[in-house]
Amino acid sequence: MKKIIVLALLLVGIQANAQFIGSAGYIYSSEKTTEKSNGNSEAVPFHGFFVGGSYNIQLGKGFGFAPGLYATYLIHNENADEGGRVLGYSLDGNKRQFSLNLPLKLTYSLDFGNDKGLIAYAGPIFQMGITNTTSLSGSASILGFSRSFSGKVDNFEEGLMNRFNIFLGGGVGVQLGDIIFHIGYDHSLLDVDKADNSITSRGQLKVGVGIDF
Repeated sequence: MKKIIVLALLLVGIQANAQFIGSAGYIYSSEKTTEKSNGNSEAVPFHGFFVGGSYNIQLGKGFGFAPGLYATYLIHNENADEGGRVLGYSLDGNKRQFSLNLPLKLTYSLDFGNDKGLIAYAGPIFQMGITNTTSLSGSASILGFSRSFSGKVDNFEEGLMNRFNIFLGGGVGVQLGDIIFHIGYDHSLLDVDKADNSITSRGQLKVGVGIDF
């Protein structure tokens, strides 16, 4: 019985020194693939957004621990067109990624009073990919005869990409009342594709706005 009472008091204390922060914003992500044989690399840009929240537990002296959960959606578009009297073609493609992310961040807050302050944070982010698709559509025309085609592949189901990834990242924020403006950068620690002859990593810049509930 005493253990239950102590646990209940501990949970009440955590609740009193914790805050929930909802956040959303923009992501720019670069997927870089490097060939092992010659070292040549190519970067593919993605644009998207994130939305989620974190639960900031105050540890004292400005330090805190903030586990959270947020979703990310990223897309990359490509197109190629060529026309002529005899031959013409068009090709459009896109890559779409939807993931769930579990950040475990250590935070430090510098309070200026009147609900104003600076925030710094850093820590690992564990990512689970939900979908990762590549879509192609296009048409070709030869001597007046045209043909269209399209296709879609889920890279997770085809075994081309790893569903799980770990990022290490950090950032800073400015709190003005209940509003928090923040910017951060994350970089992947794992090879996200399953090809033996190349290594693919990701770096992403996040800019967002949070609300302190």
